[in-house]
Amino acid sequence: MKCIASYTPLLLLLALSMALSSCMDELKDDDVIEPIPIPEGVKIGSVELGPTYSKTAFYSLSENAVVKTGTTNDYALAFESSPEGWHILLNTSRFMHAADAQTKSFEDVTGYAGLEMNFDPSDGDLDSTAVGNWLSVSGSDTTYHNHVFVIDLGIDQGGNPLGYKKVVFMSLRADVFKIRHANLDGSEDFVSEIPKDETVNFVGFTFANGGEVVHFQPETQSWDLFIGQYTTLLFAGTEPYPYIVRGVLTNRQGVQAQLLVSDKSFDDVEYEDAANLTFDEDMDNIGHEWKNYDLEQGFYTVDSDMIYIIRGMDGDMYKMHFLSYFNADGENGYPQFEFKKLVP
Repeated sequence: MKCIASYTPLLLLLALSMALSSCMDELKDDDVIEPIPIPEGVKIGSVELGPTYSKTAFYSLSENAVVKTGTTNDYALAFESSPEGWHILLNTSRFMHAADAQTKSFEDVTGYAGLEMNFDPSDGDLDSTAVGNWLSVSGSDTTYHNHVFVIDLGIDQGGNPLGYKKVVFMSLRADVFKIRHANLDGSEDFVSEIPKDETVNFVGFTFANGGEVVHFQPETQSWDLFIGQYTTLLFAGTEPYPYIVRGVLTNRQGVQAQLLVSDKSFDDVEYEDAANLTFDEDMDNIGHEWKNYDLEQGFYTVDSDMIYIIRGMDGDMYKMHFLSYFNADGENGYPQFEFKKLVP
C-alpha cells in the first residue's frame, strides 16, 4: 500500500490532511496482521547476570519469577540450616577453596604453602566438601576436631585475589555454629556465631566487619533454580581442573533435573517423555553446557535442542530449554529460557 501526495507549499496542510485520511481509509480495508501467539502454557523466563556476571538469581518455575537476587560477593561461607544439618560450604561463585592445615594451633598457621587446597563439587555432594567432616557424631556425643583451616577467599569480578583467612570451626550447639577467624598474620582475630534459620537451606557468613550473618537464599520452598556463577571441574584429557562457569543449579531440597536424550523438538515433548526419565540428586544436571562460546564471533551461542526435564518444588514436571544468552545490546550474561508444565 502506498499513499503519495505532491502539492505546492500553500496547500501543504490540506494535502497532508487528505493524504492521512486516504491512508486511514486504506488501512481499514487491509487485513490486520495478528501477532504470533505463544502456545498455551508456555512461559518465557529471563535473568540478568550482567556483562560481568556479578549478579545471581533464584527462580521459581511455578511463579515464573525471580524470587531473590544477589551478587557473587554476598557471602563467603554457608552453614547448613536443616535440623540435623552441620555441613559448611564455600561460596564457589568466587572460586573459593580451602585446606585443612592438620593442626589445632591457631597461632602456628601463618601461610598456605604446601597445603592441599580443595573445592566444593558443583553436583552438591555434601560428602565431598572442602571443609569436610569438621565434627564427629557418635550416639549422643559430638566431638569437634578444632583443626585450623586456611580459606582462600577467591577472586572478585576483575580476577583480583580477595586474600586468605584462617578459621577454626569450634562448635554447633543449640542450632548455633561458632567459629574463630583471623587473617593469616593473626590480625582481625574474632569469634563469631551463626544461628541456623530452618526456613532456608543455608545461612551465609561474611568476614567483613569482623564477621556478619547473611541471608543470601530465599525460603527453601519458594524456588527451583539458582542461576549464576559457580565453580566446577572440567577435564583436560583425564586431568580435572577447577573452572568458573555460568549456569544453573537446582534446589537441593526437592528439585531434580535431567537432560532429555531424544530426537523430539521442544514442542513435541510430552509428559510421558518425562515420566520415563531416571532422576538423580546432582544439582548441576542443567549446568552450563547449554551454551558455547564462539571465539571468532566473541559471543555465546545457545543450543536450544538441549531440553531439560525438571521435577519442580511444587511436584510438577516441566520441560525447559534455553533461547538466548545476550540482551538487545548484544551483551552476554542475560539468559532467556522457555518452559512449560507437563500434564499427564
